[in-house]
Amino acid sequence: MLNRPDKSIRDRLSKLETHLNNENPLLLDVVSRFKKLDTVAYKIGLLKTSESYATSIPWWPLVSVLGTFSAGKSSFINNFLGDKLQLTGNQAVDDKFTVVTYGNSKENRVLPGIALNADPRFPFYQMSDEIDKVASGEGRRIDAYLQMKTSHSEKLSGKIIIDSPGFDADEQRNAILRLTDHIVDLSDLVLVFFDARHPEPGAMQDTLDHLVGNTINRSDSEKFLYILNQIDTAAQEDNPEAVVAAWQRALAAKGLTAGRFYSIYNSDVAVPIADEVVRQRFEKKMCAGQVSYI
Repeated sequence: MLNRPDKSIRDRLSKLETHLNNENPLLLDVVSRFKKLDTVAYKIGLLKTSESYATSIPWWPLVSVLGTFSAGKSSFINNFLGDKLQLTGNQAVDDKFTVVTYGNSKENRVLPGIALNADPRFPFYQMSDEIDKVASGEGRRIDAYLQMKTSHSEKLSGKIIIDSPGFDADEQRNAILRLTDHIVDLSDLVLVFFDARHPEPGAMQDTLDHLVGNTINRSDSEKFLYILNQIDTAAQEDNPEAVVAAWQRALAAKGLTAGRFYSIYNSDVAVPIADEVVRQRFEKKMCAGQVSYI
């Protein structure tokens, strides 16, 4: 019996297999192989019976969407999923990190942050302990920092998306920034959003400092994409090139002189362009690849 995993780890692996069966059945065989490896590790004392090699790796790619509160992060996620899951607005409408996962039910569900502690898909198992590490005593208030939402969108199957609160939108500022660092470390892809209505450095100073200046020298810096959203707001003046140039100068001032830069707008919430000539010229620029369109 000493070579059997504890009940807690058996339950966790059972939940993992259930989720994989719903989203990616091909990986079930991998879990089975990990279990066999666990048995060997228990026998020779390399692994505690409260542990499993299967829980030491991420099973779902993690995509983080970060940036200023008005940059259209939630609108982008809704557009990508084809599901009006996230609240949107020009002001801060959400002050928590939202972990968005796939669900079989066509009815979207909202669960408190404590639910993440028991979900084996996430590297957030016992996340309250992690929050305590970045903000002592705050682990008991995990629901103040995290929530989980499920969507039936097939685009979400096999992946996890995290929508962040804006950096200048939350009174628990230091804890939010430090928790952001932890999430960035866990993520496989990080989308950093900026607002084309305010591309000047002063309006995005926090994002520049934390997600540009502090990341350019990371060994995994290639997982960051920098996105100027809501570029349609430049359509009235027909000067998207000038707006993009101002944004890129601000990034260069923080040391990011090369990287993956994108400019997009969400057609579902775009500003109408009344002038037909300007609209056609703007759309031609889109087709020419000067601006990416979703």
